[in-house]
Amino acid sequence: MMSTHEIEQWLGTPLFLVPCRPGTKVPLVKYTQHTLQSTAAATYQALLEHGNVAVRLGEHSGGFCAIDFDDDQSLDAFLAVNPKLKTTARWRGRRGAQIGVRISGPYPGPSSARSTTEMVEVNGRQLGRPLYEWRSTGNLSTVKGTHPSGCEYTVLVDNPPITLDFSQIRWPEGWPVPGENEAIAELLQQHGDPWVFSKQGTGTLQAPFFAAYLAAKERILFDTVTGCFYFYLADRGIWQSMTREEVGQRVLAMARKVILDHAADQAAPHLRSLLPKLTAQFSNGVIDLAAQLQVERAPFNRPDAIVHTENVMVDLRVTPYGMHGFSPEWMSRNQTPIRYVEGATSPMWQAFLDHALPEAEDQLMLQHWGGLALLQRNQPQVILLLTGTGGGGKSTVAGVVRRLVGDENCSELRTNHLGGRFEAGLFHDKTLLIGADVAPDFLSCEGSSFLKAMTGGDRIIAEFKNRNGVKTLIGDWNVIVTANSKLRVNVQGDLGAWSRRLLLLDFSQPKPSTVIPNYHDVMIDKEGPGILNWFLSGAESLQRVLKQGRSFPVTIKQRARIDSLLSESDSIRYFITNHIKPTSMAADSISTEELFQAYLQMCGNKEWASEPEKKFQRRAAELMLEVHQAIPTKHLNRSDRDDSGTRGYLRVMLYRLDEACNNLE
Repeated sequence: MMSTHEIEQWLGTPLFLVPCRPGTKVPLVKYTQHTLQSTAAATYQALLEHGNVAVRLGEHSGGFCAIDFDDDQSLDAFLAVNPKLKTTARWRGRRGAQIGVRISGPYPGPSSARSTTEMVEVNGRQLGRPLYEWRSTGNLSTVKGTHPSGCEYTVLVDNPPITLDFSQIRWPEGWPVPGENEAIAELLQQHGDPWVFSKQGTGTLQAPFFAAYLAAKERILFDTVTGCFYFYLADRGIWQSMTREEVGQRVLAMARKVILDHAADQAAPHLRSLLPKLTAQFSNGVIDLAAQLQVERAPFNRPDAIVHTENVMVDLRVTPYGMHGFSPEWMSRNQTPIRYVEGATSPMWQAFLDHALPEAEDQLMLQHWGGLALLQRNQPQVILLLTGTGGGGKSTVAGVVRRLVGDENCSELRTNHLGGRFEAGLFHDKTLLIGADVAPDFLSCEGSSFLKAMTGGDRIIAEFKNRNGVKTLIGDWNVIVTANSKLRVNVQGDLGAWSRRLLLLDFSQPKPSTVIPNYHDVMIDKEGPGILNWFLSGAESLQRVLKQGRSFPVTIKQRARIDSLLSESDSIRYFITNHIKPTSMAADSISTEELFQAYLQMCGNKEWASEPEKKFQRRAAELMLEVHQAIPTKHLNRSDRDDSGTRGYLRVMLYRLDEACNNLE
């Protein structure tokens, strides 16, 4: 028989235990006069070691509640719609079973439910077959000892109780929901009847009741910033946006069910005459009122250090990580489809990284950025670029990140469309934008400048196809780009902004001798929880850095890669700034031909792609004036030769390229 310590290890704490007489449910103490703290007294604890032990449920035990089933038929029906609860704590007395759960957030008081279609005889009366008893604050549930029938209480599932929001519990079709009658009574008191009938028998539906019912029963809210409706999906713990048309369909289905349920329960067939009144005009009125009842402004501000996984909310703010059940109060719109498993590892993933990205500092950068992708909000305002040879592993990395974040949370990034009318609307409710195998001009085309706003926390105006009006989105998307060739950035004189944003990882290792198709899927399918843990470690580390007010961590070597990329992207400015210097000597001059040849030599030395001569000369003229105040002339005067008809620049001279490189390096 379990000891008190073993019960607490099983069901967790806080846990208010009550000693009962052996073989009964009768308490040995006046437990209502005790507090959880007073139960720790030695005399109280001694009573728990002999006889039966019950749990004081609900608020006295940290939200620990139980669902009691009298028979296996009801238990099986309940578990069929709640498969996750098959692994939660479960115990049995004489028959059926009790399921233990910890509820985060509000939950109803005790209630029981009987079937309205299956009848059983109880003490000579025909009653509905018992379905379940919801046991919470005010109830005791015996977990140890001898049942009054003489059998022992037995543990069926020796796992701790699952923590979840009450709304995550599913109830089989036709079963009453605990607390539902009380909720409807409160709605009737606050918002009036759902319908009224005239003396002539004409019925009218009352929109205020149905709007309140929609807001309370369906967990709806209206975001005034985006102009979107959201419904809470309890089984996943996310708020999902819906169009007005989708909300209208839900309103009509909800109202139809309310009418038909009342018509059956109250034997009032005349209520069916209300069904033809379920029109678009009715649903629009309900939607407008519901939006006013549940209006929120930018409600989705989940804590920065919470990661929403397939089975739990992982809290990186504490060590070891905290585990929380799903709840609408987390205000989460996005969930990774990977299950969190404490201690899971990923040797395949690490072996892949050791080959494709052998530098430890580069693996750490990827780990930090992947953790940022899991946290969803691009707080440090960075963009990750993966470049290198074909087969080097960059697409595999991008595929792994996409699977971790979840396909439904990702969108294709097309910079040449970013200025388009509906492009930003495609990113609504997304957290990761992916540019896969892009062309060299991906960051230098006209629309690429929008990336700074889309990662810098700016407000973005978005339009949606086939929808009226515009929405305001916040530009905090994470961005990852893969390319087989060097990218060029449209710097446009804003070198600092691009330098702060860009991160660059180079995948130039030889292709593996054996190539496994879709290797990212293979690794996620085999090591998903382990890879998730690897990136969670990166998220935790990054959060510590950001909390100190520091920027995304970048080493000197990694910064040099970014500087080189940006310098090559604006190679003409780099050349004019670093290879030309002004002088006070009137005899010093550079012809346009000499200037271009020196530029080509610099590009060759650095293995950079050069610009065409026509573009070079036009841009060089602008920069010579801007940087060195040198005005082009058609008449260079040199003492060593007759260059009177040569175009060029006066009072400037060219650094020897090797000297300039030495100065810079």
